[in-house]
Amino acid sequence: MAKVSAKGAVITINSQNCSSDVVSYDIEQDAGKIDITGFTDGTVNFIPGLPVYGLTMDVHWNTAATTGMWTLLKAMWLSASGTTITITPESGGPVFSGVFMLDALPVSATPTGAIKVGSVHFSIQGTAAATFAS
Repeated sequence: MAKVSAKGAVITINSQNCSSDVVSYDIEQDAGKIDITGFTDGTVNFIPGLPVYGLTMDVHWNTAATTGMWTLLKAMWLSASGTTITITPESGGPVFSGVFMLDALPVSATPTGAIKVGSVHFSIQGTAAATFAS
């Protein structure tokens, strides 16, 4: 199977394309496994529980009005309503989408370097699970 480049990924936050501010992303999908091992089982035994979704992005500092990553993240920070994030890893491919909250909003810099937001993590907000749809 040929490798597919992630250069064409499209990432939106509340329909605002912020792809150019994203250095990398990691979509987390976990089965929420539950240990049901019994005393007489010969090995650890699990069943799937509630799915757990998360998203981590490494992002640039950008204060542009409406589309800059800092502007979008600051609007999400401590919001009582979730924010829709979509990631299309490749043109015409499946779309990962969900309503998320921003877990933290870190900012760091050095006097001789660039200001950066760095790594931000998003967790599902609300009762709907994130999806990968074609």
